[in-house]
Amino acid sequence: MQNNNFNWSRAATIFTLLIYLMGQTFSFGQTKQEVQGVVTSENGMPIPGVNVTVKGKSVGAVTDFDGNFLIEADSGDILVFSYVGFKPKEITVGSESQIDVSLEEDTAKLDEVVVVGYGKQQRNTLSGAVSEIKSEQLEQNPTANLSNALVGQTSGIIATQRSGEPGRDGSQIFIRGIGTTGDASPIYVIDGIVRTARDFSQLNANEIESFSVLKDAASAAVFGVRGGNGVILITTKRGKKGVMQINLTTTLGVQERTRDPKFLSAYEYGNLYNEALTNQGDEPLYTQEELELFRNGSDPDNYPNTNWFSVLNKTALIQTYNISANGGSEKIQYATSFGVLDQDGIVPNDNFKRYNFRSNIDADVTNTTRLSFDVSGRDEKITSIGSPEVFRWLTSTRPDMQPIKWSNGGYSNGPAYLTLPENGYRKEGIQAFKGRIELEQKLPVEGLTVRGIAAYDKTLTDVKNWSYVKIPFYTQDGNGGFQESVSGADAPSSLYQSNNDFQSLTLQAHINYERSFGDSDISALALYTQTQEKWRFLSAFRDGYTLAIDEIDFGGTANRNNRGYSGSSGRQGFVGRINWTYKDKYILEGSFRTDGSEQFAPGKRWGFFPSASAAYVLSKEAFLENSETIDFLKLRASYGVLGNDRIGNQRFLYLQSYNVNGNAVFGDGDVQPAIFEGNLANPDVTWETVKKLNIGVNSILWDGALSVNVDYFFDQRSDILGYRNLTVPDLLGVSLPVENLVEINNRGFELELGHRNFLSDDLSYSLNGNLTFARNKVIFIDEPVTENPNIRRTGLPLGTQFGLRALGLFQSQEEIDNAPTHFGDTAPGDIRYADVNDDGLIDDNDRVAIGPSNTPEIIYGIRGGIEYKDFDFSFLFQGAARVRQYYSGEAAWPFFLGTGNAYEKNLDRWTPENTDASEPRVLIDATNNHRGSSFWLRDASYIRLKNIEIGYNLPISNENSLIRGMRIYVNANNIATWTKIEDYDPENDNGRGWGYPQLRIWNVGLNMNF
Repeated sequence: MQNNNFNWSRAATIFTLLIYLMGQTFSFGQTKQEVQGVVTSENGMPIPGVNVTVKGKSVGAVTDFDGNFLIEADSGDILVFSYVGFKPKEITVGSESQIDVSLEEDTAKLDEVVVVGYGKQQRNTLSGAVSEIKSEQLEQNPTANLSNALVGQTSGIIATQRSGEPGRDGSQIFIRGIGTTGDASPIYVIDGIVRTARDFSQLNANEIESFSVLKDAASAAVFGVRGGNGVILITTKRGKKGVMQINLTTTLGVQERTRDPKFLSAYEYGNLYNEALTNQGDEPLYTQEELELFRNGSDPDNYPNTNWFSVLNKTALIQTYNISANGGSEKIQYATSFGVLDQDGIVPNDNFKRYNFRSNIDADVTNTTRLSFDVSGRDEKITSIGSPEVFRWLTSTRPDMQPIKWSNGGYSNGPAYLTLPENGYRKEGIQAFKGRIELEQKLPVEGLTVRGIAAYDKTLTDVKNWSYVKIPFYTQDGNGGFQESVSGADAPSSLYQSNNDFQSLTLQAHINYERSFGDSDISALALYTQTQEKWRFLSAFRDGYTLAIDEIDFGGTANRNNRGYSGSSGRQGFVGRINWTYKDKYILEGSFRTDGSEQFAPGKRWGFFPSASAAYVLSKEAFLENSETIDFLKLRASYGVLGNDRIGNQRFLYLQSYNVNGNAVFGDGDVQPAIFEGNLANPDVTWETVKKLNIGVNSILWDGALSVNVDYFFDQRSDILGYRNLTVPDLLGVSLPVENLVEINNRGFELELGHRNFLSDDLSYSLNGNLTFARNKVIFIDEPVTENPNIRRTGLPLGTQFGLRALGLFQSQEEIDNAPTHFGDTAPGDIRYADVNDDGLIDDNDRVAIGPSNTPEIIYGIRGGIEYKDFDFSFLFQGAARVRQYYSGEAAWPFFLGTGNAYEKNLDRWTPENTDASEPRVLIDATNNHRGSSFWLRDASYIRLKNIEIGYNLPISNENSLIRGMRIYVNANNIATWTKIEDYDPENDNGRGWGYPQLRIWNVGLNMNF
């Protein structure tokens, strides 16, 4: 399979180069003058990527990394130089062959276009809260999953990466925190079409043109019932007029674990185990002679010293290959790309392969009609070992249990056996096709256009889990020999397969109007949209295989099982938006969306979601126009109502549900599937309602040297779905209906700072920081009346963790005698708890809120860069605060269940000689110490050197060279982490250490332009 990846890339490269050479061949025979030159900014810095076109002709070029261009033009032709953030410039060609151009920076229109819902707006007249991430920032992150490249890049995004498993390593993303007990994730809109989170996360970063985050009602209201959690907008790259520009990028990376648990050796384990037995009055288990055998390793069969994590790969490769072509004439422009990702995992045989392709074509059918046709897709293949819980057993198995392999060369039945790919696998394949066609027509009325869009998506997901023992393990008998376990047809075997076919069709009709009347600019949008989704699922299971043939037909018939279902859903919506700008100073915007969803009962299906916003560009006032300090200052505010109709896998809650589960046996012994009554119906159930307020300030100071953006937000969310199971007694005898009963408020602020400075013509630097704080509060949730009011969730943030409040460790028997009664046989070195209700007894009535959830309330990032001549350097520090992770079981307690592992941190336990210990005294049966308490709630705050990149742009001295630019770079991801969490990555939320570790990536890359 390794060679296939190289063949794909090589074939794509050769194919694209042939197209380029053909284009060059067809241009021979035309007698034109070659004009070359350098494009720079006013301060002399070269500008790469400037479009150079011959006005009125389908001839163009793009400047390379050093600002150089070469173009064919006749005397008298007009060259047009254009680049975002600079004023366009036109120069007439004379007899000269060298033309150097200096472009003037357009500070009023710098980054002028911002992608918003169903359109674009100028940044300086934007009244909503919208953040952007530049495509270059995403490309600098070598991670395979795009969702892992967002955190710390801009304000508003709170993200946590819980796993590093290839193909399943996506981050949980929330915009401005969590405001619901239901689904709090945003929606993802790619080229104007709502698509799935996986469609977004598996995008190739090289395909992205712009990335916007819609955070408030003004920006997200056009998405109505689906926009309550915020919106992430992505537009992909489109073609530009000019000769074909080919870009080839390839990278090779090495992955390793960000954290390695520090387990005890068998010798240390045995000594500590003996101490634990002694502490509880039992005889030691290991003799000194046995401990010495563990230490010297002379008898590994009987006295092993096993590091179970050693069966994992210390490093794993990740490779990417991307090729793209961009160009076009006055009438037709195209952008195509093809990408390959090949990522190995640290577990042997774990692998993720992904192939992405995209073709975006735009054509001017007439002078007033434009047709766009986009086709994209991807093919994913995830391969994993058969056991999904391998890290559970690697973490929990003690080092003296068995060796990985016996002296006879055979495997033991320890957890290393679970990593053998020969004994089974889990495979998942995803094939996704995305098609989109758009027709835009300018009408005879000035500023009026209509657009029609149709998008068709189809995704096929296949799962195949196979278990069949080919390589047996061995156990040791009492005589020092080895007994082979069963394998093949004698061992348990099984095969599960499923297929999920999902497709959707989206239709949109737009009417856009843009017109200037004197000092007033008016834009308006009217839109109709509808989406229909269909799905079909089928699965089958068999066990009892007698042959190693992983097909359903070859399994036994005794326990065969299958299931299947299908369904469809639909939505309709009407959108309206109007924007009025006066003198680029006063901005008013109003928008609404009316949404209908068949999820709800007739009469409850339609909702109205309005918003209004205003902005005041204070810097346009006469008293600030000539300010030496303030270049730009804008005040803005918005308020609106949005919704959230995602109710998980539940559907048609207004109808009584019935489910198939188990079997029913009738009088003649006939066995039939059993059908039972589900939750009671609720004809009044509807979507969540979110009222959003946002107040913000945008400013640019000291000739662009400093930018400051501040936002305050407050969301009131009501009608959140919930059950009254806690306040209605169980004797009712039926499952209660879902109701719109939960209320939650969410508020916070965002801060963005930016600084850029040119120290000389060759040296410049930039520094940017962002911070997001979001805290929610439960206003109402179903809760029973309890003897302990301290565990009520009302008034606290979602995810608040409860337990006993630890006061440290008992230091003497006198302290124990004077303290409330604790659990079990308490002794010095055990955890001391607070008697909250002062009844002299520690029990569940003393449980209180002990800390926030394991989703951070604060996320921040610091990004910087330095450019010196052809060298550049960039970095990103990212951190989180106000976050706690509860650790227990195998991840925290030594000898858990009497057989668990132990860590180096457990050596700092309480003893009479070590009273200032971080851990309680060691015990096997720690009745008191293993209670849920703040003692085991760890501060999971961290700061991480998330990304770093060093690059060199090779100057191309020969202007006639096929290669127009080359860049060599090295970058890395998750380089270093500073946190109080030991042994595990602070973002990993598995409190028992069972999760797949996060990975660090060291990467080298090559980028070439042709």
